[in-house]
Amino acid sequence: MQQPILTVNGVIKSFGTTRALRDGRLVLRAGEVHALMGENGAGKSTLVKILVGALTPDAGEMRLDGALLQLGSVAEGVAAGLVPIYQHLTLMPHLSVRENLLAFDVASGSGWRATPVRRNDERVGAMLAAVGLTLDPEVPVASLSVGEQQLVEIARGLARDCRVLILDEPTATLNRREVDRLFVILRRICAEGRAVLFISHRLDEIEEIADRITVLRDGVATIEGAPRGTLTINDIVKAVIGREIDINELKLPSPGEVFLRVNGAGVNDVFTDVAFELRRREILGIVGLLGSGALEIGQALSGVLLLDRGSIELAGTRLDVKSRRAALRAGIGLVPSDREVEGIFPTLSVWNNALASAFPRISSLGWLRPVAGRALLQPWIKRLALSPPDPERNVGALSGGNQQKLLIIRALIAMRIRLLIALEPTHGVDVGTRAVIHRTLADAARDGMAVVVVSSDLEELLVLCHRVIVVRSGRIVAEVPRGSGAAPIARELTGAAA
Repeated sequence: MQQPILTVNGVIKSFGTTRALRDGRLVLRAGEVHALMGENGAGKSTLVKILVGALTPDAGEMRLDGALLQLGSVAEGVAAGLVPIYQHLTLMPHLSVRENLLAFDVASGSGWRATPVRRNDERVGAMLAAVGLTLDPEVPVASLSVGEQQLVEIARGLARDCRVLILDEPTATLNRREVDRLFVILRRICAEGRAVLFISHRLDEIEEIADRITVLRDGVATIEGAPRGTLTINDIVKAVIGREIDINELKLPSPGEVFLRVNGAGVNDVFTDVAFELRRREILGIVGLLGSGALEIGQALSGVLLLDRGSIELAGTRLDVKSRRAALRAGIGLVPSDREVEGIFPTLSVWNNALASAFPRISSLGWLRPVAGRALLQPWIKRLALSPPDPERNVGALSGGNQQKLLIIRALIAMRIRLLIALEPTHGVDVGTRAVIHRTLADAARDGMAVVVVSSDLEELLVLCHRVIVVRSGRIVAEVPRGSGAAPIARELTGAAA
């Protein structure tokens, strides 16, 4: 067994009266990918911030190669070889790959302009080769795919004498090909004697890449460094949320009459000739690889993207959806794909965020009725187990999973919602929150709503949807009924079945 690089023992961290970490424990060994899991709010982010020096623990200790480690800043953490790569990348998109790779040299006063060009070229080439990239270092970072940008950031981190690479939800915005590429690089990094801390909610990826697994719940390690293969998915789920749930089956209602008709819909250079029907009480899945047009179909249905041609009919009436506001008035709710950019109002309260689209329901003659607002919101807070259940709390203080629950609530309590478009509805949430959201969408369908779910998560679509349509190169290429499994969807996604 490899010797530990980094050991964390009994770390405690409180914020006022809230104890975020009660007993944080972690052992990272050279040559291993170590997965860290837990619900949103379980203490993962707090532990990572302590690991990299962004926070100082109230108690407990960290040891690097057996020596006591005390960090006062992120700079000290990086200097010690603890390099974080966050979900939201820190690259400068309008600068070149070279400039981004050498940015820390500039910050430290040893800029590349003072270094011979040949030596810089050799260094940049070696940094790119370390993560398997062969590209022109003079191109702007903005021109790269998301997966390539992530590898550039990893390359920059590895060059800083990295001992432990910390990845926070690294696959959240990647397609399957990019995930496979990333995993090859992570194995190469481990083979060089480094350790990788891999933070993710995706159970299938954890099973694939992790050598060991640690689970946090309520700030305590409920599973501590268990080797891969010694745990079942149900073991992990129970450790994450404290109870067993059925993650493989969800009872769906029987669909009713046709409610939505899409005919010959198209948006130039995005998708074309899209046609399908959706029934009341039905959940329809839409899936496609990045750039396929799948996400944009959902955006067009909800008024975010305007159609160039074709038509949308709702309950037999042709809609002229020219804006998100017009779609909302027609009874079309939306859960956006990026809660931070398109969803929450981070400086406002839970109350203001949840009721942003429900003003007609809680107002009279243009005046807000707070009592009506509370009466409308409180049952939903309880139903989705929003934590903390405080409508006055600033939404920016909520975990990502609770922010996602809030977006679901906002979409469902808006005025006269008959059709719900949910774009990546469980993006970046834990298994417990995922189960709550799935159940809530199924209940919405059971109550008579028609639901469209656009997701890159095949497991989610197989569990949640009556059927799935597959989009490739801007066209619908297949429709797969519930119970068919992932294989036919995967074949159609890549064109292997053609």
